[in-house]
Amino acid sequence: MGDDLSDDGSQAGEKKRRLNMEQVKTLEKNFELGNRLEPERKMQLARALGLQPRQIAIWFQNRRARWKTKQLEKDYDLLKRQYQVIKADNDALQAHNKKLHAEIMALKSREASECINLNKATQGCSSNRSKNSSDVKLDILVSANDSPLTSSRSRTLLFHAALSNLRHHHHHQPPQMVKEDVFCTTED
Repeated sequence: MGDDLSDDGSQAGEKKRRLNMEQVKTLEKNFELGNRLEPERKMQLARALGLQPRQIAIWFQNRRARWKTKQLEKDYDLLKRQYQVIKADNDALQAHNKKLHAEIMALKSREASECINLNKATQGCSSNRSKNSSDVKLDILVSANDSPLTSSRSRTLLFHAALSNLRHHHHHQPPQMVKEDVFCTTED
């Protein structure tokens, strides 16, 4: 009858003993000190608690598994919260990006229509030979160039169109009101 032991170190056929609260508290405190047991420490705990060394080893093994599961749950919850924050930021950035893209398209459309309107204005003014018509064309050109919405290529094209129109009306008199440095760049 003597040497037949089960996995937890108890005699075969013997009812498995539950740990009492004091034993569990002592094991928990020892687990907090270190979740791995050296053989010497395992023997000391077994003697102090009146348990088999195998029971102590199994308790520590189970406790490590529970600790690992809890740690995974904590890590998962943390990652989930971080993901939700990042996703909300990403969604906000996507919406802002979409809004900016729509603004760009609206500005491009507006710029194209302003260019068409300016061309119509310069055509209408070419039939009127007064000095005032040249001033109007030049004022339109300068205000278009002052606008940050107008691209440098469009400004350059508008400048050349107005300059050519002015030369036609004033027989090669250079325009007085336009700053040359505004028209130096040709790239957008």
